[in-house]
Amino acid sequence: MKILIAIAIIIAIGATFWFTSQNQEETLNEPVAMLPVITREQILTASDLVEGVKQALKQDDEKAIEQWLDRALALAKEAGIAQEDINFIQSDSARDYVIFQAKRSQFNDAVEQAYYELQGIDAIKAAYPQAEDLFASADKLIIERDKIIEEIATELANGNTPTNAERQAARQQWLKRYNEKQSQ
Repeated sequence: MKILIAIAIIIAIGATFWFTSQNQEETLNEPVAMLPVITREQILTASDLVEGVKQALKQDDEKAIEQWLDRALALAKEAGIAQEDINFIQSDSARDYVIFQAKRSQFNDAVEQAYYELQGIDAIKAAYPQAEDLFASADKLIIERDKIIEEIATELANGNTPTNAERQAARQQWLKRYNEKQSQ
């Protein structure tokens, strides 16, 4: 009796292994749909595309913008993304989106330059309404910069209330440090 039970268990284990190996072989032999390596979002927000369009916008070069969009389209086709995504990349909506992203990048560049050069950003905000959601953080950045300048002026005043001359000296130190960074 024990032998029959042992044989039944061995047959059950063998059958289990056989059935599971059959399922694995069938799964391995089924064709797998290839997923694209890149998405349309990644293509349209790629840093080289945004930079290229940003430069084309600075030069007011519509042809260069189209060339960059053609490169994006060629990449999409080469990557084998879905036809729906390819159609979108060819659309005016995609063109508007890429230009929108490039202008936001221009806004960031302009704010960074204004930050280091001790300038205000109101004119920059007016020039780039596409970046309206970034205005508050840009304003905070400028406020923090001005606090740092005031701290430098206070340090120059030996902890006393800084004078205009000390504030101007603090601004000069800031600009000197920025210019040293630029020359490196």
